[in-house]
Amino acid sequence: MVVSLIGSWIKQSEYSRPEICERFGISQNTLSNWCTCKTYPSIPQAFALAALLGVKVDDLYAVKEDVK
Repeated sequence: MVVSLIGSWIKQSEYSRPEICERFGISQNTLSNWCTCKTYPSIPQAFALAALLGVKVDDLYAVKEDVK
């Protein structure tokens, strides 16, 4: 299962959620969906978001093993 780490990176950054939404021209709902894996940023948006947050694109998501 893929889990989003975007929310964690935003909390650690100097940017607020509203600032990021404004920079990317997206709604708060869209950003929330990115943070909960309901939807995903486009590849260009993911690279731009990673650059803004000072991380690699790979750092925006993690794979979590399903526990059986």
